[in-house]
Amino acid sequence: MTTGETATDARSRRAIPARYVFFFLVFLMYAISYGDRAALSIALPTMGKEFSLTPVQMGWVSSSFLWSYFLLNLPSTIVLDMVGARAIGSLAVGVWSFAMLLGGMVQNITQFLLTRMLLGVGEAPTFGVGATVVRNWALPRERGSVMTILLTGMQLGLAGGTIAGAYLITFFGWRFEFMALGCVGIAWALVWWLVYRDPEEKADAPRRKPISIGEIRNLFRSSSFIGILVVQCTQNYLNFLVMSWMPLYLIHELHINITGTGNSTALCYLVAAIGAVIIGRILEHFVFRNGIHPPHRRFVVATCLVGAATIGLLPHFHTMTPILLVLSGALACLIAANGANTALLTDMVEDGRKMGAVTGVTLTCSNSLGLLSPILTGYIVSWTGSFDMAWYMCALALIVAALLSLAMVRTPIRMDGRAG
Repeated sequence: MTTGETATDARSRRAIPARYVFFFLVFLMYAISYGDRAALSIALPTMGKEFSLTPVQMGWVSSSFLWSYFLLNLPSTIVLDMVGARAIGSLAVGVWSFAMLLGGMVQNITQFLLTRMLLGVGEAPTFGVGATVVRNWALPRERGSVMTILLTGMQLGLAGGTIAGAYLITFFGWRFEFMALGCVGIAWALVWWLVYRDPEEKADAPRRKPISIGEIRNLFRSSSFIGILVVQCTQNYLNFLVMSWMPLYLIHELHINITGTGNSTALCYLVAAIGAVIIGRILEHFVFRNGIHPPHRRFVVATCLVGAATIGLLPHFHTMTPILLVLSGALACLIAANGANTALLTDMVEDGRKMGAVTGVTLTCSNSLGLLSPILTGYIVSWTGSFDMAWYMCALALIVAALLSLAMVRTPIRMDGRAG
């Protein structure tokens, strides 16, 4: 074992084939998660007509899964730290996939909202599972790249869910779309249970204790944690705005049908996923060319956030090519920023045994803001008749978040009350 290498690092180095299988399954979990979320955004125009929904009501429907999702982010990840990623991963994906199946069977909008809340229950520990797997099985020097690649699964899911959803809706209806995607998730849950194994612990290792209120309080005393949290909140707001409203934005701006919208949205997501990996690798190579120093990852985060702020240029374009270019470029930078920021969190937290709960704390805060995104955007569109103000707000917030990350993320994040 080399100097500075932990037992987990040594295990992961010896088990390269297994850990890559684990990473690939996490990638698929993110893809399925966001494919299921995209199912609603592409179905919303059709559902809106069936249930006679206004833009404001569509905003509330789009945010409905977040109501239970953000409330359970922390509790579910506390259980994750105690039980392990194998059991929680299978249970989580199984629950939200069952919710998708139920969503295809509803008869009114109230029943549909209840299924979306159940979906939020299942999805609550998703990113805690991913962060835990990366902390357990990825070497420190590769965490940023691994996390960015895994997070591109979100874009693949959005692309696949959008384009598959568009064609399934066209030929079979939106109910069939929901049920088909639910079956995919149930299959993943079974495979994860059969394949994944949590890292072995010594027999005499102390029993894992859940994160305490005092430790959570100490998190918020860390300037590094606050800097990372601000970035998480800001990028999450734009992420949920795009995920919820992009198909309707393209219909509104370009006057294309649902199949054309699905193709255009999927193209944006695919280009963004490829671009994110390239941007992340180039920036990490440049920042870490003289050796690994975890706080320096904030320079990658800030650069990507500034790139994502180009979303503010959208109001100046009204034809397909420039709109798709701006959306793809901004989303690529947003994904790269998310991957770098998540890796920064895993690097800076000293007690990796509670990585799931720490991720849960960040998600609880960021999703409380993300919850407002589709709702507030619905009101903006209703009041102004356009999306312009929504894009301007996001661009400004991303630049502010970049500056705060540079200024605040410098020292390790400790939960034991020591200065850091």
